[in-house]
Amino acid sequence: MTVFDPTSGDVSGFPPDHEHDVLLIAGSRPEVARLAPVAGAVAAADRIRGITVATGPDPMSVHEAFEALGVLTDITILLPLETGPGMADVAAALFTRLDQLLVDQDPSAVLVHGGGLAAEVAATVAFWRRIPIVHMQAGMGTDDLLCPFPQEAHRRVIGQLASLFLTTSGSALGSPLGPNVLTIGDTINSLPGPRHQGCVDALERMHDQHRRLIVVDLARASSSPVLRGIADLLERYPRIEIVLFGALAAGEAAQSLGTHPRVTVVAEPALPDQLAVLTAATVLVSDDHELVVDAPGLGTLAVLVDGPNVPQPGDSIRSIAAHDAAAAVAQVLDGDHGRRAAASDGFEAARAEQAVAWMFGLTRSPQLPDDLVGGGRHSPGEVESDSEESSEA
Repeated sequence: MTVFDPTSGDVSGFPPDHEHDVLLIAGSRPEVARLAPVAGAVAAADRIRGITVATGPDPMSVHEAFEALGVLTDITILLPLETGPGMADVAAALFTRLDQLLVDQDPSAVLVHGGGLAAEVAATVAFWRRIPIVHMQAGMGTDDLLCPFPQEAHRRVIGQLASLFLTTSGSALGSPLGPNVLTIGDTINSLPGPRHQGCVDALERMHDQHRRLIVVDLARASSSPVLRGIADLLERYPRIEIVLFGALAAGEAAQSLGTHPRVTVVAEPALPDQLAVLTAATVLVSDDHELVVDAPGLGTLAVLVDGPNVPQPGDSIRSIAAHDAAAAVAQVLDGDHGRRAAASDGFEAARAEQAVAWMFGLTRSPQLPDDLVGGGRHSPGEVESDSEESSEA
């Protein structure tokens, strides 16, 4: 790991073994979940040098997320100790440190995902330095500029600055249509599956029997009333599956719930297990603020137990007292007919790598060869690697 500090000189100690390099900049764990598979695909194809950068308000959690998903964190950008908690404070620190990083690295491109604060700052400084920006999950996510807030506004700003737009499905609304808008799918589908057998089994039952998944993550004793409401939910909704995490999972109440055929108890899940169930869940119930903040970025509604009840525009996070949590979950379930996971063939990360290689003129087509995609799931290195330059790039 290289910890980046602008006062200590550059961090350009990477061997010049590729003509082109790209900085994969993540500022949150949901962004890591999308960028880590791309980093793996870039390394496997071995025609671009990928450099992973952990940053954002909590850069060490981002660093640890990369490593937990089996991807080396090349650079971790720590914020000054005096940085305040406000968004403007964090943004100000990121502007100077990310700008200096771009000066020292001089990358061929910067790749960001979505509309997080770090992604917006990275795209802005890259634009100022005239460095091409690749934007994953490009275009408008919703018609409401304030939902989610402020990510939707950031996403649109990045869309005005980017050179290559990689969308999850269809065209990128709000961005120019043309050859630089490519559909790759959601790269989170290229992550390895869960390791814990209980999580594997719960997800299989959810998919095979068309159930909705509820993830419950609780650590504080004051959150125990939530567990008492779980039994009522299981009786009221016969087509739900529940995965229970956290310190309270070791307690008697949780262990009793674990005897139910639709409840899986995992006291200390690894990050891949957390991500696998969260991305499939209809709703998360948790007293862990950090996990609740991550949930909307993974497409999951969240109920924050005993959190500060501060309404937000287009709020995807509900803050509720512990004894009311089950009712809040029931409200979500009554208004939802079950998440329908987007179709995935496991090639999403390889498509992202192919698109960036095409932008650099390393391959004739921005699309993976039909015979490769038609052959089923692949290893990340099985991508087209011809050296003919594209006149379209």
